[in-house]
Amino acid sequence: MVRQLLFAFGLTCVTVVIHALGTWEAITHLIRLRRKPKTNQSPWAAEIQIIRVVAVLLFLHLVEAGIWAAFYFLSGLLPEAETAIYFSITSYTTVGYGDVVLPPHWRLVGPIESAVGILMFGWSTAIIVAAVTRIHGDRLRAEIGLPANTSNLNKEN
Repeated sequence: MVRQLLFAFGLTCVTVVIHALGTWEAITHLIRLRRKPKTNQSPWAAEIQIIRVVAVLLFLHLVEAGIWAAFYFLSGLLPEAETAIYFSITSYTTVGYGDVVLPPHWRLVGPIESAVGILMFGWSTAIIVAAVTRIHGDRLRAEIGLPANTSNLNKEN
């Protein structure tokens, strides 16, 4: 059991590092865009920025679930790559149909992947909220009657 938990911990660390680097890049990209002068910007520019952030985050989740799937397949825990990917995505997203299961002595790893998936989706949700606030901050503050640029989220350092 200790061995299985150590593998799960290692996969968790890899998942967190991937998510940290990916979200860091998404946030720094938004900051770089905000610092650029706004000339003839499309009315859809803000929505395109949000779509890009969401797309990057979804890609990160697929990569992360793919890392877990590669472990399941390469270690021989699941017989085919497609089955490993299917199991990993259903575990990571907490769907957990139960039609594919790990061998009994490895069964703790699946729920750990689910817990990691919950944490990563929560992290992504926070990034999306921060991105929407940063992108639409002035307009949102105007809607509720606050002066522009009073939020710490919009202050440039």
